[in-house]
Amino acid sequence: MRSLRYALPLLLLVNAACDSEIVCTAEARFGVNVSVRNAVTQQPVLQGVRGALHEGSYVDSLQVITDIEGNIFSLAGAVERAGTYRIELVATGYQPWTRTNVLVTADRCHVTPVAVTANLVPVGG
Repeated sequence: MRSLRYALPLLLLVNAACDSEIVCTAEARFGVNVSVRNAVTQQPVLQGVRGALHEGSYVDSLQVITDIEGNIFSLAGAVERAGTYRIELVATGYQPWTRTNVLVTADRCHVTPVAVTANLVPVGG
């Protein structure tokens, strides 16, 4: 019984040390995720969208993320890169769209993704 009295505090100390360690995953996260909608109808813009992220001299083309049918679901960029970005989009039949000061932060393991909705105004609308 005497050895159990000393083992329990030691076990609690070891357990507490393990809980404070951070275990990072191997996944890569996009820092910026953009959903694109028609500003008039609020319907998703599913084709013909291109975009880029800018921070100083850094430029990243937004990757197109599609649904199972091949329609654009969203655009994403800044893989595991924190920063303050300007997003620029162009789409067939729509006016160019820009958003500035999009802040992506990071913790010890990954960036914290930011979701942005781009409401594109139709040309002539």
